[in-house]
This record gives sequence, structure tokens and C-alpha cells, in this order.
Amino acid sequence: MRYCKKCIMPDTRPEQVFDEEGVCDACRSAERKHKKIDWKARRREFEGILERYRNRNGSWWDCLIPVSGGKDSCFQAYTMKYEFGMNPLCVNFVPCEMTDIGLKNILFLRDLGFDMVQVAANRKTYRRMVRKGFFDLGDCCWPEHIGIFTTPVKVAVQYNIPLIIWGENSQFEYGGPASKRENNFLDQNWLEQFQMLGYRISDLYEEGFDSKDLLTFEYPSKEELSRVGVTGLFLGYYIKWEAFNHVKDMVAMGWKLNPDGPVEGAYYPYENLDCKWIAGLHDYMKFLKFGYGRATDQLCIEIRHGRIDRDKAIRIVRDYEGQVPRKYLVDFLSFVGCTEGEFHETLDRFTNRKIFLTDDNGDLVRDDKGEVIKRDYGY
Repeated sequence: MRYCKKCIMPDTRPEQVFDEEGVCDACRSAERKHKKIDWKARRREFEGILERYRNRNGSWWDCLIPVSGGKDSCFQAYTMKYEFGMNPLCVNFVPCEMTDIGLKNILFLRDLGFDMVQVAANRKTYRRMVRKGFFDLGDCCWPEHIGIFTTPVKVAVQYNIPLIIWGENSQFEYGGPASKRENNFLDQNWLEQFQMLGYRISDLYEEGFDSKDLLTFEYPSKEELSRVGVTGLFLGYYIKWEAFNHVKDMVAMGWKLNPDGPVEGAYYPYENLDCKWIAGLHDYMKFLKFGYGRATDQLCIEIRHGRIDRDKAIRIVRDYEGQVPRKYLVDFLSFVGCTEGEFHETLDRFTNRKIFLTDDNGDLVRDDKGEVIKRDYGY
């Protein structure tokens, strides 16, 4: 396990690529973003594209924006309506357990002047899928990661809205295959490659799931997409993506930070606010599998934007990552129907023994608080 020489991202991050100088591809992308990309030219290109979709008489929505109520999706919606003059319909895939602050921020978006369609999967199937994600795939938010990408496309087909505006291209901003870094669009291949952990919805049929209960998570057919002409574009390809500025802009308009400070495992109080499980448990499982969590993600972004130096990030990151999240533990145990013992057994099963200390029997070594101990690879 080694760390990027510029930020603190380890090479255990899936799809992460390091160059011969020991620098991750996300840092190299940041250099391009700040110094080499002609953002004015890309903006002109985007404006030209929008003219092809603009509904000039106001008789229908002319683009669709997937929203969670988070800082970035609120920024996307505001930018498209009030900066580019489009008339967007927002689509919200409801998480299985929404937080109070998540609900307030969804209402903020509606108060800001946006029509919204909310789609919620039936909780019986959702619960089974959360169990599948947690116990078998090591991702308690697996179905949510699918639904936030399938539902907007299904609504686009149903409402005959061909243009979908997504946020940033995560492979460019945070690292990933070179073939996907310069993409300006999102399609089914992108979803299956980067969000579904190699497990397809069709695989669930063999486990007793009924297809009629999975309609929310099924991607539209090629025929449906072709009929409407659905195109999904990354806004972050055409305008310079600055999440920290999104926070400042949205807070000034009334968007709410987490009142309790950062969610468990995070450094800043402005991410993963909508869902109880993603606010802590999802990122903790990532920490167990890959040796880094949400605080690392946030601090790496800050380093790449020059707002914090690498040495300071190294000093503080361990204070924010590595503790079992407990705020919503009782809620999660009730939702999936398991004991706390089964919960911890599952966490241990997905803990990477190459990253965390074990004894001579291969059992995990824990500190005096009962937390697993990360091996000291050094930064």
C-alpha cells in the first residue's frame, strides 16, 4: 500500500492509477483542470448543446436533473435554471432512510423554484437489496447507488425529456480509467462499470426477486432510450467543478449544513447528509476494504485545490476515520433485521487483512476502544 506523493490517497482505491512519479491520476486531472483546460471554450460548447434542447415557449421541461438535496445537485439545478436559462425538472430517488436535514434540503430546492418528481422503491424489496449489499457485497448503500442513476433515466423516458444533466465525472475528479476520464456523458455502461460492483439487477432474479419489484432499478431499454433520444451529460465537463464554492453559494441561499457537524468519518459537515446509512456506515465499510474513508476523500480535494497542505492532512486524517459509526446503528440493525453481533461479524469479514493488523491466528487486532488498527504504511 502506497500513497500519492501530492495528496494522501492510497493506491488501494479502486481504479486509481499512479504515474512513474508516484502521483495519482486525480491529482494530475486537477492540474489539468486548473491550468490547461479552456473552460470558456467548453462553456461555449455547452451553450451550443443547450440551444438544441431549449424549450422556448415554456410548454415543457427541457432538461432533467438528478438531485439528492446535496450541495452539488442543488448547485446543478440552480446553475441550469438561473445561469443557463433552462427549465429543469428535478428527480429525487428517495433513500431508504432519509435524515431530517436531508428532507430540509430537498424542500430548500423546491422553495428555490424547482419542480420535482420523487421516486421511492418499495421498502420490502429495498430492504432485501440492502441486506444483499451489506452481507454479500460489502456496501450497505448498494441499491441506492443503482437507483440514483436508473430512476432519472426512467423518468426522462416517461416524461419525454431527452437531456439529463449529471454532476461531475468522478473518474476525472477523483481518479479512474483514462478511457473514462474525458467523458462528457453518462450511459448504462458507465453505471454498470462504476456503481454496481459487478453485480447486475438480472442476477437478483436467480435469488428469488420478482422482476416487477425491481422496476425502479432497471435501466430503460435501448429502444426506449432511442425513442426519446436520451443524452446524459456531465456538467463538470463543461464548467469548472468547485465543490467548496458550491457549499458557499448554496448556504448563502438557505441550504443547510449538518447541524451536528461532520457525519461520522468525514472532515467537513457538508456531504452525505441525506441518508442515514451513507452518513457513516457506507464510508466506514470503504475504510475497512480499502484503508481510507470520507475524510481522506475530502482532504485530498482540499489539497488539490490548494486550501490545505499535505502534511496537515496527514496529521488530522486519523482523528476522523476508523471508528465504527454508531449514530444510526440501532436504526440500521432494525432495518436489515440483524443483531449487533452479526453486524460486527460482517464488518470483520470485509476487513482487508493486508491493511489492518492481525495476530498469529489471523484475527484482527483491536485497540483499547475496540477499533481495528491500520498497519503503518507511512505517507
